Amino acid sequence: MNGQKILIIDDEEMNIKLLKGILYSQNYKFYEALNGEEALDLVHDISPDLILLDVMMPGIDGFEVCQNLKQDEKTKSIPIVMVTALREKEHRLKALESGADDFLSKPVDSTEVVIRVKSLLRIKSYHDEIAMKNDYLLELEKIKDGLIHMIVHDLRNPLWAVFGYLDLMLLDKHQFTQSQTKLLDSCIGSCQDLREMVDSLLDIYKMEEGQMKLNIEKANLEELIDASLQPFLVQATKKQIALTYDHSDSKHSIQVDPRIVKRVLANLINNAIRHTPSGGKIKITAGSYQNNGNLHVEVQDTGNGIAPAYHQKIFDKFEQVKLKKANISVGSSGLGLAFCKLAVKAHGGRIWVESKGEGKGANFQFTLPVKQSMELLA
Repeated sequence: MNGQKILIIDDEEMNIKLLKGILYSQNYKFYEALNGEEALDLVHDISPDLILLDVMMPGIDGFEVCQNLKQDEKTKSIPIVMVTALREKEHRLKALESGADDFLSKPVDSTEVVIRVKSLLRIKSYHDEIAMKNDYLLELEKIKDGLIHMIVHDLRNPLWAVFGYLDLMLLDKHQFTQSQTKLLDSCIGSCQDLREMVDSLLDIYKMEEGQMKLNIEKANLEELIDASLQPFLVQATKKQIALTYDHSDSKHSIQVDPRIVKRVLANLINNAIRHTPSGGKIKITAGSYQNNGNLHVEVQDTGNGIAPAYHQKIFDKFEQVKLKKANISVGSSGLGLAFCKLAVKAHGGRIWVESKGEGKGANFQFTLPVKQSMELLA
């Protein structure tokens, strides 16, 4: 505790000497300011551990000094004790409303000053220790993310090679039995899943680091949905799922990154097919939303459904492990939905899911704000 810095702000030098005298035996380092303007400059230079602040000062009074310091991200954690001769209840309330951590009434009691200062300095030291640990953990998290990104990036080449070789083998299907061909198809499907995971991980990393720039251009919403839908028609037919798209209100132009939006749609459609049993239905609708100019897209299925408690969590990449342990299905990896959230947010929209619970289907929805996407193009 010794060696901690205390800034005393008071326009009366005698008051400063009195407080220093009371606290002298504690071996603190003392700094002084005779007015609010001087104090605000000094705080940033010395970064005190605690401030003893007089209320009644010419120019900027103690209330305003306190409020300025508590609104500044760099100084808001510094404990401030207001020292005041004002005894009315409203003055004490004003001190607390200004952000003061405590207050002392003049004439000050020596024992009370020592106790209050020690207590607040102890709290400040705990806060600083936690802040240092948080910074260290954030740095470790950054290193870990960088390592994962590097590993995932390096996985692409061998994965692409395996995928290519399997594809080449299937060019000569007649050499294999029906059972072997089915196994090769299954292997290719697994490679496709892995490719989606790798792409999602890399894109999520880029978005979080601000390294992915949207290539905004004018696109037709109906054409985007049609292009996203086509690759899944065979898959839906194999599972005997009725996959339909309502074109009635989707002939809209919008400024977006077509590649990214198609990936969002593909993730949602693929997710719906995975979780809809044979004989189920998936319906895609799109159009203007609530007459505010936003475009609204829905992918609704009759599949497994999602309990309300997990409606927000399924879009969070950090929740995926917990959801897996709870046996909550989130697709092949859950990363697709995390990607969707970041991608839609990058366009200025929002994404959510509605479901009445397990076995009652799910309705994934997202909006794309036309005005904001136009601004992105400027």
